[in-house]
Amino acid sequence: MARIKIPSDVQADILTDCRRRCCICFGLNRDTRLKSGQIAHLDHDNSNNVETNLAFLCLDHHDQYDSVTSQSKKITIAEVKAFKLELSTSLASAFAQRVHFGEIQTPPRDPYAGQYLRLGAGTDSADLSLIPLPDSVEGYPRYFVTGMAIRTVAGGPNMGFLDFEGIMYDTGVIIFERKSSGFTEAKLARTCLELDGKGKLIVDEDNTLGLYGFNVSFIGQYAKAGSDR
Repeated sequence: MARIKIPSDVQADILTDCRRRCCICFGLNRDTRLKSGQIAHLDHDNSNNVETNLAFLCLDHHDQYDSVTSQSKKITIAEVKAFKLELSTSLASAFAQRVHFGEIQTPPRDPYAGQYLRLGAGTDSADLSLIPLPDSVEGYPRYFVTGMAIRTVAGGPNMGFLDFEGIMYDTGVIIFERKSSGFTEAKLARTCLELDGKGKLIVDEDNTLGLYGFNVSFIGQYAKAGSDR
């Protein structure tokens, strides 16, 4: 079928949504670097220019996705759409944070900041990012905490998302509390992050059923990306 040019406004929406990050790079490796790439038609129909059928891919992944091979299992359209949603959600959360202008004094190397990956969860996965915020509260450091967890179930994965601003009142401990309606009576949901400042993170939860997504939990031990696990 003849190629139909993607309308300029649709191209702009796709590129703005992903900020020129490749969703396959992000989905497979949590690679958030800017990439040179192209807008791919996920169903390989060049005339189908609806936004749900389009995704920005780096040049290497675009070539791989469009290639025909019988030697290995290709990345499926369902996977790319899931990666696209993960990337879009993560970017929307990150870019929604306040931007501070002017001179800001922040520690050159924060021992707690960074991305953490959950260990030993089998087919389930989770990651958390801690971003230091420049303005403290009575001398206590503040962090923006964001993350995504996936639980593999029949019929497709359940995805859950977490984001909050937390204060580290005790060294290495951040606690997030809110009312949870996932019970007959509203209870206080509590998520506790304990960090050792050397790349290890332990997450515990109380009364968080359904708080971050259906049967999704962030409980577990994590290691900072790039650290010695």
